[in-house]
Amino acid sequence: MSTTKKQDLTLPALRGVIGSWVYYSCLVSLEEVAKRVQFADEIHKSKQLSGMIQRKLQSTRSAQIASYIKTQPERFFNSLVVATYGGKPDWHAITSVNSKDSDNELSNVSEEVLESVGFLTFHGDEKLFALDGQHRLAGIKKAVQDGLPKEHSDEVSVIFVAHKVTPQGLEKTRRLFTTLNKTARPVSKGDIIALDEDDVMAICVRKLIEDTDYFAEKKIAFVATNNMPSMNLESITTIGNLYDILAILFSESESNLKKKKVDLQRSRPSDSDLNAYFELAKSYIALLSENFTEFRSFLNAANPSTIVAKHRGNHGGKVIFRPVGLDMLTRVVAKLTKSMPLEDAVKLASKLPRDLTSAPFATLLWNTTTQTIGNANNVTLREVLMHMVGVSKLSEATLLARYRKAMGDDSAKLPAKVF
Repeated sequence: MSTTKKQDLTLPALRGVIGSWVYYSCLVSLEEVAKRVQFADEIHKSKQLSGMIQRKLQSTRSAQIASYIKTQPERFFNSLVVATYGGKPDWHAITSVNSKDSDNELSNVSEEVLESVGFLTFHGDEKLFALDGQHRLAGIKKAVQDGLPKEHSDEVSVIFVAHKVTPQGLEKTRRLFTTLNKTARPVSKGDIIALDEDDVMAICVRKLIEDTDYFAEKKIAFVATNNMPSMNLESITTIGNLYDILAILFSESESNLKKKKVDLQRSRPSDSDLNAYFELAKSYIALLSENFTEFRSFLNAANPSTIVAKHRGNHGGKVIFRPVGLDMLTRVVAKLTKSMPLEDAVKLASKLPRDLTSAPFATLLWNTTTQTIGNANNVTLREVLMHMVGVSKLSEATLLARYRKAMGDDSAKLPAKVF
């Protein structure tokens, strides 16, 4: 940490107590956060242990957060939790509240409440380090270092807690550090699909459901995973799977919209680009309908359960009626777009086998004995499908060896190519 003494900084603050911690919740500008707050390298005596924390921050995430700060008008952060030690910060509680209003609602505020409202002054000789929000801190530092626009006046909420450099103090702070980070839970995939206004796939999933007839009513299962409930007899796939196939389409297939998945998740594009992504999603569904008769019959069915019963069940059925099959098919299409338009890619992929009980799905994906889906050989199966359309990254000899091992048959031959 830098030993250069900084100027006094007085912050509006609320003082509170929880458990054995006294804390101060303050508003701090991005510039002051970047200047004064360091990473959590003071909670271990060993610099190697501290280095482990630092190395976790050496990722592209700081750049993504910096971009978010600069480009997202509706940006928002949770509070940072910052430990402070050294120096002598001063707490100034408000002792009275006056109002020009004759009907002064604040006249009866208790002393206890007044003592919780005030200002916290740092004198510049304190050491401050983040216990929670280190990636956000890294992004803030990068955004400030790169230069914020002049109109930027962001203030973030920072919760300050006192840290003591004693064995007991170190233990207490380490416990708080791990408690904050262990109990934090990422936003669920279901919540992202339902609510996220930046994630391109989530927005397009919602629009496909709400603004088209493709997945109206019960034609899609409102399940955030790729696991179709066994009792579902009306839906072709889940919203989680639809999200994933759009992610493949947008991030792996060749188009002028192609971006890394993480960028598609974090940065909302312009309205015109967002509409272009939606049109791409719709065109892909339309192409599947055009080239896969079973898919078209499902979309057009007044009673989709009859179509689902025909193409998904313990008899096997069509691979496109399984989330894993739709995922693999989309990956094949995406790979084919490197050498042909999307329309031709879907048309070529439609020439692949479709029945789970036929090669290469039998045994590799569909267990004919238990009549269940198995995912142990998905990578090999995907490469076999790629081989059948001429785009496998593996040599034929390598793929054949993997195929025979997965099949448990040393005499097995690779399925014939379809082009």
